[in-house]
Amino acid sequence: MFLDSRILVVGLVFGSLVACSPKTTYENFISDQGYIPFQQPLADVGVGALLAGSPDQLRIISPAKTCFPATYNGGDTMLHQSTATQLPEISKKMSISAGMDANIIAGNGTPLFKLKTSYKHLKTLEVHIDGASIEYLDEIAFAMWAYSGMPEACRSYLMNGGSFIRQALRVDKMYFQFKNEKGGLIAINTDKIKEIMDFEVNVTWEIVDSYTMSITSPKYVGYHLAKVNPQDPGSIAYIASDVTKKGQFDFKPVQSYTNYQGLMSSY
Repeated sequence: MFLDSRILVVGLVFGSLVACSPKTTYENFISDQGYIPFQQPLADVGVGALLAGSPDQLRIISPAKTCFPATYNGGDTMLHQSTATQLPEISKKMSISAGMDANIIAGNGTPLFKLKTSYKHLKTLEVHIDGASIEYLDEIAFAMWAYSGMPEACRSYLMNGGSFIRQALRVDKMYFQFKNEKGGLIAINTDKIKEIMDFEVNVTWEIVDSYTMSITSPKYVGYHLAKVNPQDPGSIAYIASDVTKKGQFDFKPVQSYTNYQGLMSSY
């Protein structure tokens, strides 16, 4: 299971700190893929979610279903699309303290679980990410939706400078193995997993074998933001896929488009 070269392997070791923290390494990896890493738990993220604030202090103004629903009047809006992607293989072993960086990595973006401090035998958590997707906005469908179905409050928010998630990096499946202080694998069952961690609401998980657990709930880990043209809510004018040295969103202008041309243009 863990020998597939397409699988991203991250070993998280609880113990003494190393020069580069696991949280920093994790966020740098997401940045290297061309996405802004989530720096806090946000349960209702996804393409079309309206966001405000800064990268380290994001808040959700509205979930995607409010302004960018998947269906409208019984039909598919075609706003949400996705494609499978292969993350480059990475193998890192990082020493971290239990309940800090590990919980941050599990929690940021779509929160999955929190490790329990009462369980003292866990020293190493190995995380294998198997499968990732890019979720993106169909900009042709968006150009039509902005005038044909989008609620007026949503259109007004966007035309007044509001930002929304245009594209997101999503992890589709994760495997976990647990090791004790001697480096041995910890045998698991349902009761043992509940001793080790508390799951967030609606997280789907299962025991794969005596030493492996999987989570199949999608986890959003990175994103792009967009802003529309103030005079044309169906036209994306600015995109942020990075942050500035001061830690703010780095919005850059994109080509203005008319008649649905150039909707996927880069800046």
